[in-house]
Amino acid sequence: MTSNYEKHFPKHPYVQAQQDGFDFPLRVLLYSHDSVGLGHLRRNLAIAGEIAATFPNSSMLVVTGSPCATQFQLPDNTDLIKIPSISKDEQGQYVARNFSGPLEHALKFRSDMLLEAFRSFEPTLIIMDHQLIGLKGEALRMLREAKDKGVLTIYGSRDIKDSPDVVKSRWNNADCLWALNEGYDRICVYGMSSLFDPRIAYAPLLDKARQVHFTGYLARPYKKGVEKPIPGKRKKVLVTFGGGSDGTGRALSYLRALAQEPVAWDSHIITGPLMDNDKKRLIRQRAKKIQPIGSIKIQKFHRNIPALLRQVDAVVAMAGYNSCVEILQSGVPAVLLPRSFPRQEQLIRATLMAKRGWVTVLPEADPDPQLMLRAVEDALASFRRKRAPAELNGLGKLCGVIHELLQSAGLIQTMAHLKHPKNSAM
Repeated sequence: MTSNYEKHFPKHPYVQAQQDGFDFPLRVLLYSHDSVGLGHLRRNLAIAGEIAATFPNSSMLVVTGSPCATQFQLPDNTDLIKIPSISKDEQGQYVARNFSGPLEHALKFRSDMLLEAFRSFEPTLIIMDHQLIGLKGEALRMLREAKDKGVLTIYGSRDIKDSPDVVKSRWNNADCLWALNEGYDRICVYGMSSLFDPRIAYAPLLDKARQVHFTGYLARPYKKGVEKPIPGKRKKVLVTFGGGSDGTGRALSYLRALAQEPVAWDSHIITGPLMDNDKKRLIRQRAKKIQPIGSIKIQKFHRNIPALLRQVDAVVAMAGYNSCVEILQSGVPAVLLPRSFPRQEQLIRATLMAKRGWVTVLPEADPDPQLMLRAVEDALASFRRKRAPAELNGLGKLCGVIHELLQSAGLIQTMAHLKHPKNSAM
């Protein structure tokens, strides 16, 4: 049977490889819009690494708007294209990070680059992260052309996007409805339906059980022996706020708590690479006034937060998707300070996890210092390296969905060529 892809790309490398009896050279384009945090890019890099480890001869192209894209080590068989960065202003509105002029000009530039990357790379599969049709629809042209050419498509999204009313309002237009109903071959939710089911929360727009696959959380394999143990006899608390663009207030709240009274632990604060330099200086100045001197270490960026989580006794963090997954994976007691503006996503996630006893939540934007101190003390007192009963094999299950999709499209016949076929069980 001739596949749709063969009809449009008869000379594509995988076609010849199939005819010659060689392994299928999968080519995957992964898109993430990346405005405020690092979660989308980190998620796509983890997916690219898992695909490279599972499918021999695969090639991945990550397209991202993150200004920190070059600070991450790329997985095997993966390259990256950086498109112009977008950020959010104080009102939560998108703006061009570095380009002067209207946002529309930067979005047109990004859309053109994305479409050209697709045409030049000729992927077998597109994996879209979070934004259904790209930021402000910037990926729509690529998606429509991909469907016309028979390119396979997966929409991958964290479990919680925002409050149900906001999501349904954002999706209730012709382009998004086309994407949900026709634009994607598979929809993958990177979470647990038992904790949060978007088919119910976002019904009737996302209630097609036939299309929706729950993978569980995308927990990256932990690399042992990466970090040396942190010296000292005092207990240690890791304080991290993701990219850091909106972590200043929470970092200052934590320092105000430490200033209330002497504490029995040392703090390691990761400000994040996206925090403004003036705000980082303010945090360092406040930290210098807290005794004992040297009890607070401040660092801009760390490449391996999962390794750090295994060396500390508690963590204070926001409630972004990646942060929560890494916390659940490590088993370290956590005090979460979720963001509630401009999205309700973190607050919803933290509240649901707190109800299960997995974390402690301080929902206020500026928690009472004494309340903060007691929460951290309780976390340290209850320390146990025990993982929450969460589903953490999302990367393996996503590769299972990819394999099934390739099989259903007639591109591969068996699982014999996979390096990790056990991960593909649904």
